[in-house]
Amino acid sequence: MIINALEYLDLTASRFPNATAIIDADGSITFGELLNRARILASNIIHRDQRHKRPVAVFLPKSAECVTAFLAALYSGNFYVPLDMDWPPARLKKILADLDPAFAITSRQHEDAVRAIMPQPDTIVVIEDALEAATERDDVEIERRVASMVDTDPIYIKYTSGSTGDPKGVVLPHRAVIDYIEWAADTYQLDENEVIGNQAPFTFDVSVQDIYLSLKTGAALVLIPTQHFVFPANLVSYIAEQRISYFCWVPSVLVNVCNMDILAKADTSHLKWVTVLGEIMPTKQFMYWKKHCPNATLVNTYGPTETAIASTFYVLDRDFRDDESLPIGIPCRNTEIMILDDENHSVDAGNLGEICVRGSSLALGYWNDAKKTDDAFAQIPEQTHYPERMYRTGDLGYVNERGELMFVGRKDSQIKHMGYRIELGEIEAAASSLAEIDRACVLYDDKEKSIILFYEAKAELDRAHLRKALSSQLPKYMLPNACRLVDSFPLNPNGKVDRKKLISEYN
Repeated sequence: MIINALEYLDLTASRFPNATAIIDADGSITFGELLNRARILASNIIHRDQRHKRPVAVFLPKSAECVTAFLAALYSGNFYVPLDMDWPPARLKKILADLDPAFAITSRQHEDAVRAIMPQPDTIVVIEDALEAATERDDVEIERRVASMVDTDPIYIKYTSGSTGDPKGVVLPHRAVIDYIEWAADTYQLDENEVIGNQAPFTFDVSVQDIYLSLKTGAALVLIPTQHFVFPANLVSYIAEQRISYFCWVPSVLVNVCNMDILAKADTSHLKWVTVLGEIMPTKQFMYWKKHCPNATLVNTYGPTETAIASTFYVLDRDFRDDESLPIGIPCRNTEIMILDDENHSVDAGNLGEICVRGSSLALGYWNDAKKTDDAFAQIPEQTHYPERMYRTGDLGYVNERGELMFVGRKDSQIKHMGYRIELGEIEAAASSLAEIDRACVLYDDKEKSIILFYEAKAELDRAHLRKALSSQLPKYMLPNACRLVDSFPLNPNGKVDRKKLISEYN
């Protein structure tokens, strides 16, 4: 029985010490080197402060060094919090004030910037200095601290946007990550011969899957340079060059590759698994990838940050029309999905309700926010005999006639327009299915009471033509009031469409 996620590295480093663990822009590192460097850095942290089970902020770019820092925080008996120096200083200060970290690990390059925002500058660990100065590992103390861990101890905190404007820290335990990684390794049948291609920033929980699948299986983890995602042709060439066999990316990346028809002449023979997570995957582009990756299995997954990585998955097993929505499938192992109505009663198949999740994958809650935790991680309504929590996702869905979960949209994107309740996601799916549109995003201007269709296309489309094309799929009251061609959608650091920025630019 695995109690903490460090056991993955310990076992893999003993089996494949000289195998490549991580490839980044600066080179590569083996599993043996990764373990050694992480334990050296952990020893440095331990010698600075005997307290443990505290958060360690990590200010490092996506790299092998950053993974080393994550693991060092765990070996020191603490847990890690990835933070991005590109975030506005005001946001970082809010997070640090909320977090009160024991230490902050950074590089010489970012040391001055971190000192300017850290409440206690003497708690800063410069990773190059720590690794160069250390000559011995304190394995005795490391083993003592690791032995004191239980699987409900935190492994990391991910900060997400809060509805009040303040970032909220989602606290995940070892148990949740282990639960998911064990399922994913079995489902995707990964071993030491595979190559995992990472896209997600380390502040985004999709990256957790990449890191720990590599540590468990011995597969090499390739940290794909960010600039390749700006140029889809370079990206496809790079994944062929690196022989990447598995990846889990946000749909935006797959859409961009499709819209430029990059795969038509590409070598995709090495790809075994093409998986997506993070936002709605447009059907038209997903079927394009299926057509051009004959050796790959395509998987559409779904899961909020508050549950470890993904809660449901759908393995593509049939063809879909462009105007059909993709299922998000069935629950991952050891996870249950409940669909509840506004009175917290389970709904019948085919009926719409809020998607709620229970199982070992749930987060512990929000850091320093018991009220928000109790609201989101609520008692299961039908369980009255003992305490058992579920996570209320705020997403709407239903179970189709095949027993597959269908995602409809956010509860907060359900609008009242002309007296009707409307799901903006339904309009978005219809627009995305049109041949002339490469990509669509539908938002509501509450001030003007207007449904706005933003779209990417080769050229601006006539509004009357768009409304006529959409009228075959949507009732009149759901047709967009305004249509706006955009060169490209603004994306947030995780690669998702930045809807707030998009509507603010329109206004």
